[in-house]
Amino acid sequence: MKPLKRHPDLIHLSQEHHHTLALCARILREPHANHQAEIEAHYLDLEQHFQDEERQFAPLWQALPDPSLRQRFEAEHAQLRHLYRHAEFDNPEWNKTFATLLRDHARFEERELFEKLAEFALPKVAFDR
Repeated sequence: MKPLKRHPDLIHLSQEHHHTLALCARILREPHANHQAEIEAHYLDLEQHFQDEERQFAPLWQALPDPSLRQRFEAEHAQLRHLYRHAEFDNPEWNKTFATLLRDHARFEERELFEKLAEFALPKVAFDR
């Protein structure tokens, strides 16, 4: 897959996604293991990441032509918060559900949402080629 050019206003979020995707890969490799310490340590940063995105994107939603992007974004943040509040770290199914949703959410933001935000809502910038 060709690397995506990222809008400068979104680079810090993309960098944080990298750490999240690595965590998800570790959980999915060993779903029967208890990942509580690692998840709890990462969740502090993850919750801040969610809040940063929600604050940054709030004034941008009306510029997007597809309201389903916002709906998915908000629904998945809510689902991930709910899963964390009802964590079952010793349950392999919970581990798989949490890690899969978190991974898919980060990929959605990277591959779909950030592209549309850059196209329709963020200031236009020239990317280095």
